[in-house]
Amino acid sequence: MSHTDTTAPSLPARAGALAMRGFDWLLRWALEREHGTYAFAAFRIVYGLIILAVLATSFADRHYLWGVGSRFIDPVASDRGYPIFFDAVFNKSSPMVFDIAYVVLALLAVVFAAGWKTRWVTPLLLLFWIGLSVNSTLLTNGGDTLMRITLFFALFANLSKRWSVDAWLARGKEPKPVTGWRSRIPGWLPPLLHNTALVLCGYQILLIYASSALLKLQGSEWLDGTAVYYSLAIEVFRPFPWLNDLVSLWDWPVYLLTYTTFGLQLLFPIFLVWRPTRVVALLGITGVHLGIALFLGLWPFSLAMIALDFLFVRDATWVWFEGLVKEWWARGMTAFRGWRSRQSGVGPRRRGVGASTPVD
Repeated sequence: MSHTDTTAPSLPARAGALAMRGFDWLLRWALEREHGTYAFAAFRIVYGLIILAVLATSFADRHYLWGVGSRFIDPVASDRGYPIFFDAVFNKSSPMVFDIAYVVLALLAVVFAAGWKTRWVTPLLLLFWIGLSVNSTLLTNGGDTLMRITLFFALFANLSKRWSVDAWLARGKEPKPVTGWRSRIPGWLPPLLHNTALVLCGYQILLIYASSALLKLQGSEWLDGTAVYYSLAIEVFRPFPWLNDLVSLWDWPVYLLTYTTFGLQLLFPIFLVWRPTRVVALLGITGVHLGIALFLGLWPFSLAMIALDFLFVRDATWVWFEGLVKEWWARGMTAFRGWRSRQSGVGPRRRGVGASTPVD
């Protein structure tokens, strides 16, 4: 007489099956399609605007900050270890050549933000941005370093798939057949490179938050809730002194901002696991960076961090937000047209259209 073996799988067997399912999911996630395309579009737009804003706000002092007037900083700048060919991008010997490179970088930032030919524009933008950065150390605040690292990762991402000139030009057109050397590229390689860039950028932001929180644990000011008070009192980081003094007048805003900042950075990786806490974490950390930009004046760093935080927002959320904006825009335009039609209807009556008009 035969009977069925009902012995449950062993723990190693269950662990192995679970690992195989996880590995299969990871392969499908990495190779089937590009993720975070809307987030990378927001990243591209914000980064382009940051570079353009830095160049515009520094235009009057550009030669002193990076050009012929910054020779005094060369001994310090040369210790940063960049290859010497970067020094040739922004020439310190000729103001005219420097200004030409400065304008080229501004144009690259505009084209990059617009999303035109980003596969070719991104390497050039990175080259010129590094070339400008290595000329001086006067404007380093963490944001420029972060942007250089993540722009390198972005070389392998599809940055212009959404909200770009490239996407607008490709709308309604049949995709061109792949020929030549491009036909030899396996179909899974572009998604793999794009998703790898997404993971590396995400890892970079998590590394910043985790290391910052661990360093804060070593300072008594963050543990006793007074760190924000001392940060607001640093003279060089007070673009609006009256505003910093106003926040520092009471104890509770200082305690609240200190512990909120510390808690969000320390728990940020954990908050990302569950969607409700992820929403809270992203909104909270965005508020922290806006506060850093407003109270400390470190707006390039803050905007770069916000752009990277966008990468943790799913495409489905961006699609929902895009639809919401379009709906609000349509309602606004309908209301505006209704107001214009009412104005055009009321206007003639006010001028007395119904009355007799003189005839020459």
